[in-house]
Amino acid sequence: MATDKKTVKAKGVSMLKKETAPTVIYIGPTIAQIPLLKHTLYRNGLPSECEKLLSVVPGAKHLFVTTADFADAEKRLADQTSVEAVMYSRALSAMKEIK
Repeated sequence: MATDKKTVKAKGVSMLKKETAPTVIYIGPTIAQIPLLKHTLYRNGLPSECEKLLSVVPGAKHLFVTTADFADAEKRLADQTSVEAVMYSRALSAMKEIK
């Protein structure tokens, strides 16, 4: 999640406005090896711990949801056929591979 810069003109003065990535919540399992905790909020992009998980389970990006989608995503975890539930299971299975 990259940040973009846009030029904003305020009263004749050009300034750079930094747009930040949306705040996301990790809804996957706690993975002690990297330390990645369930229900952790991330602002302005993901840290390296998250990138380690994504390198082992690329689809785990579905376990990082916006704060606006959090409640619905938690409900989808209960449906074993949802993308979130499948990625949760894969993240659990991949715990042995993550170091």
